[in-house]
Amino acid sequence: MVLICVCNNHSQGQIRKIDQELQGLSFIKDSVALVNSLNRLGVLYRTRNADSCFYYGVKAKSMAANIHYQRGQIEASHSIAFAFYKRGLYAESLELLGKILSQYEQLNDTEKIIQVHLDMGSVLNKGVSDRKKIVSLLQKTIQIGKTLKKDSIMSKVYGHYCLRNPNLPQDSVQYYLNKSTEIASRYKDEEILIYNQLWYCDLLFSKGRLREALPLTRQSLLRAKSTGNTDLVINALFLMTGFYEKNPKKVLDYLFQAYEVAQEGGDSSIEIYILNNALETAKQLGDKDEIIKVYFELEKSMTAEWEKSKKFINDYVAYNAIQADNRLLSEKNAQRALWLLIISISASMIVLAIYLMMLRRDRRAKARIEALNDVANMQIMTMEEAKHQAVKEEQQRLGQDLHDGLSSSIAAIKYQLETLMMDTSDIDLKKKLKMLQKEVENAYKAARNKSHEWFSAADEQQEQSFEKQIILLTDNALPDSRYNKNIHIDNNSLSSVDLDTRIALLRIIQEAITNIIKHAKAKNVGILIYEEDDNLLLIVNDDGIGLDEKKVNFGRSTIGLKSIRRRVQYLNGDIKINSDTKGTEIIVSIPLAKS
Repeated sequence: MVLICVCNNHSQGQIRKIDQELQGLSFIKDSVALVNSLNRLGVLYRTRNADSCFYYGVKAKSMAANIHYQRGQIEASHSIAFAFYKRGLYAESLELLGKILSQYEQLNDTEKIIQVHLDMGSVLNKGVSDRKKIVSLLQKTIQIGKTLKKDSIMSKVYGHYCLRNPNLPQDSVQYYLNKSTEIASRYKDEEILIYNQLWYCDLLFSKGRLREALPLTRQSLLRAKSTGNTDLVINALFLMTGFYEKNPKKVLDYLFQAYEVAQEGGDSSIEIYILNNALETAKQLGDKDEIIKVYFELEKSMTAEWEKSKKFINDYVAYNAIQADNRLLSEKNAQRALWLLIISISASMIVLAIYLMMLRRDRRAKARIEALNDVANMQIMTMEEAKHQAVKEEQQRLGQDLHDGLSSSIAAIKYQLETLMMDTSDIDLKKKLKMLQKEVENAYKAARNKSHEWFSAADEQQEQSFEKQIILLTDNALPDSRYNKNIHIDNNSLSSVDLDTRIALLRIIQEAITNIIKHAKAKNVGILIYEEDDNLLLIVNDDGIGLDEKKVNFGRSTIGLKSIRRRVQYLNGDIKINSDTKGTEIIVSIPLAKS
């Protein structure tokens, strides 16, 4: 018995769906929706009419190409490839199915990939009949199907595997039919269930269990007729002929029934196949009237098939013309896209070049501004130092004048008053002189204290000025929003430090802070100045990532570190740098002039 692949073409349901789609075409305004409707018609006509399947596939593809609807083009090509197969253009069908397969793989549409594999298996079976390739393809399809969540199509895959693999042992056939039946039962797929039942009947027939097979086959025939699926009915009728091999007249009767069903389905190739079998049976029967009748029907079917073929050839010519137009359009679009890409890249490069030039100019300007600001800041700091130095000197001069001039005069007056008190014997005068002496002594103490106060205040003011300069420097460079700062300046440690040393200290601190900003990625920064063993110590530390050991120990320092070393050397001092992954500490020791 030859089983025909079931493609779920429920005749009555198909006709109703086709009518609904055709009636709705004129009301669809959206181009994408119209392409989808045309593709649905192509699928519905797959097993009813290959020419109509091809017609709607070509129409959908042309429209989808015009609106650049990729999925619409792929699905339309699928219908066209199936029509090629039904019309015997096996090489063209396989080529197109191969392209469609790669496109569905890009879309990751597993169910469509499986359907393409099934179609390729059908084409290979009709064309080159490479059995090993077909079986390998279906085995791959079974593996792909294991990833499906909705695996209803797998009932068809297992059926195809049994159909396309004649060397499959009967127990394996039974295994795959059971898997197919289990899936079909789960999804209530009546047509696959009937198809699998026919397979089971065929297995019983091959084992000689005719008494079991015949009633089950008749039941399958009735179930098939109730569904309206022409493929199922034809399969059941063909299976019935196997039970009556010794009764050609009965066989001929079943073949004519199958022919009538095929006529309803509209598949001329199936009609011709059935009539060829009927012709052989009529010849065995030796009935001339039956032979003439079969010849008459066969000629009629072949004429109808020829007319369809001529129409298909015309449609195929038109399809090739559309393909040529699409290729020209694609080439023009590709050329236009290439020019647009070249123009876009050129424009982007020009814009980038302009941006880089502006960025370079901006950086240069910023560098110049920063350099100018640094010079201005240092000049201002120097002027502030000079101003505070002048104030200090003036205060010290006033204090000295007060001490040397007024205090000396008051001391002389005090001495004269003491002499007068000793020379006079007038008690009242002595009292008055004593009171005057007491006031002069108070004035002397006040003048002396004020002179000492101005001396010390000048020194304190200078220390406060230096600390303010450091705070100003760090506030600008190390904002409180990002850094925690700990600054401590010992007021007494700078009393004997001259202006040049102070400026050098500021420069060292500035370079250290610059390194912290550029490289350290620190959060906490400390600056400490104090006196120890006749040396002025400056310590700058941070909790950053640390310096490269080679830069610290092998003379490969950054410009900032080299600048710090030069300044320390100029001050006849020593520098020590401790650095690891927990941070960096710069210790500068400068000898102080002995008082």
